[in-house]
Amino acid sequence: MEMDYTAARGFAQESPGGWIFEIGNGSLTRRIQVIGGRIGTTSLIHNTNAEEYLEETLEEFAVELTRGAQKLTLSFREFAYTGHETPKWDDEERIIRVHLEAELEGTKLPLTLCYRALGGADYISKWIEIGKSDSDWTVESITIEAMRLKEMVEGVSPISRYPGQFPSGEDDVHTDPHLASTENPKSRFAFTERSRSVLTYWGFNEGFYFFTCDLLGVESFDSGKGLVMRARRFAPASEGLVTGEAVIGAYAGEPEIAFKRYREFLSKNWCVMRGKSVPVEWNSWFVTRSGGRPVLTDCERYVILEQLPAICEAGFYDALHLDLGWEGGKPLTPDEGKFPNGLDEIVRKASECGLDMAYWINPFSSNYWKSTIEEEHPEWLNPAKISGQSGAHAICPMTGYFDFVRERLVELAERRNARLILWDGSDWNIPYCTGTEHDHTSQGEFEVRAMLRLAELAQSVHEARPDAIIAAFSLPADNHRLGVLDQQQVSDTYAFPTGQAELLQRQQMYQMTWEHPYETIRSSWHGVSWHEASAVDMKERSLRELKTAVMSMIGNGANQAAGSIDLASARPEFVEFLKKLFAWRKRFERYFGVYQHVLGFPDGEAIDGEAHFIDGVGFIVLVNPKDEPQAIDLPLSEPELELPTDKAVSVYDWSDFENGRFLGRAKVGKEFEVELAGLEVRIIGVDVSESEAV
Repeated sequence: MEMDYTAARGFAQESPGGWIFEIGNGSLTRRIQVIGGRIGTTSLIHNTNAEEYLEETLEEFAVELTRGAQKLTLSFREFAYTGHETPKWDDEERIIRVHLEAELEGTKLPLTLCYRALGGADYISKWIEIGKSDSDWTVESITIEAMRLKEMVEGVSPISRYPGQFPSGEDDVHTDPHLASTENPKSRFAFTERSRSVLTYWGFNEGFYFFTCDLLGVESFDSGKGLVMRARRFAPASEGLVTGEAVIGAYAGEPEIAFKRYREFLSKNWCVMRGKSVPVEWNSWFVTRSGGRPVLTDCERYVILEQLPAICEAGFYDALHLDLGWEGGKPLTPDEGKFPNGLDEIVRKASECGLDMAYWINPFSSNYWKSTIEEEHPEWLNPAKISGQSGAHAICPMTGYFDFVRERLVELAERRNARLILWDGSDWNIPYCTGTEHDHTSQGEFEVRAMLRLAELAQSVHEARPDAIIAAFSLPADNHRLGVLDQQQVSDTYAFPTGQAELLQRQQMYQMTWEHPYETIRSSWHGVSWHEASAVDMKERSLRELKTAVMSMIGNGANQAAGSIDLASARPEFVEFLKKLFAWRKRFERYFGVYQHVLGFPDGEAIDGEAHFIDGVGFIVLVNPKDEPQAIDLPLSEPELELPTDKAVSVYDWSDFENGRFLGRAKVGKEFEVELAGLEVRIIGVDVSESEAV
């Protein structure tokens, strides 16, 4: 009988003085030993070349506790083995649960280490369960993994291109995006002693990716400190807790494949965005009306009702987005002056046109306006956080205000048809709070518990409406939040003219899609009609310019920004073009949830591009940023496409959004030239024929 090398496998075997456990699959194998009652990992093998990666286990786990000003760390060495079990043990899934116990001031602290392997997966995982204890200590954080790897293992990171970086080392693509370095556009990676997500074993063209599936997870690799994966908590030991899974995955191939496997894991196993459709929005904020006057906060009944007939007639919109300005009195409460007939009138009229609703909110930060909460509930306010813009206090989520917000958010989802909630990221960047009557005692506890409160609010929305999308502009983007947030916005290119704004956005997407799943990135909300995009009224602007800008955003950005125009001021030809574009995009929507890097970092000179492939089939979007013709060989050999060398593919031109015009047969690794006119965008289908329907 032939062995299935993709199956989950492992054993639990008694040995002199203890036990040996092994668990793994076709990609990885992990061995754990119990000797003299103490547990530790002794081997971590990448199965491609049977290479050992582990040098030393620094901490199989550790528990950091607090009690008032006291701090205590219990190492794994202080826990003794009390038993184990294998509740799942077949070729599809294997789980080992190892029970341990430590003394804590005369009481017992029970802990279970859980190891899991899935057949056919490229990763194995581990999590920790702490049982209830009679102790009065609080579990502040748990180290799930701490291992020193072989000297030949090094970190891989996207090469920095922006003038500012966050403490993690990730580029700040939002601040001064026009200052991104375009030198050596074909350079992609830096091999260093540190990494946030990917490791490589020098000389073997293989390595690991790693992630902690926990809202409050933290992970890093440092060649000196090792691979460390932790979860923050402020949970009473008397209540117990369960961490998320710390995942180590294996890949074989070039670094591009490493990041692709990392993103694929997140998309399939962690992100709440998976499977959701991004609506085409008409957004009240940046619609520029005649005379170049943007609506901005003048989001009121007559403006919406004035635009709604044209929105309905256009036929390609999915959601009516009320941006900043719809609230009044209290947060999440419609402004009665702007909507004298109530918001339900707008919701009903939009629904009659087949439109869902979208809403901008910032219930906690109070950055943009001062509500009646200031006078009605001063005990809810954060004394340490006052907005420089509105003069209002931030409101602490660790108060009774939380219940008010949850009730109103559920109401938006259930009664007011919220398909999208755009949540100002200031709420998700937890500030310092000095409130003495709030439900927190320290800043560390506040940061953790406030984030859990925000997650609870997001989950309430998803429970009320499973297809709802919650997006936040919260930099730096944090993949741990993607277990509760659908999307995070990273781009806001409002201050740049059409053409440059879209180039900057393509650069931001190129950089951010190495370590953040494409479908979870929300791009700039400022589109071609934004008043700073051009000083010229839309009716007087070149159709060529407008079409190029919109087509270049078709992967990410078109649905959020391209359709948000004052339809009364738009030329009929442009509206007809948008109808075709969005109809085509919806037909092939599934491809635009993924992104593969092709060509170099967009430099504004050479043709740049992006690919959207699923199982070897999809589209390559090519953009010529120059106003003169250029030609390029179709980049079919890019690693992320994973097309076999010398495979023959059919190539189609879908740029007219009507017919896939057959261009010929191409072989991977062979020249297949594509010409682009000045400022042209071409959408090339690879094995996507005229007959394909999605």
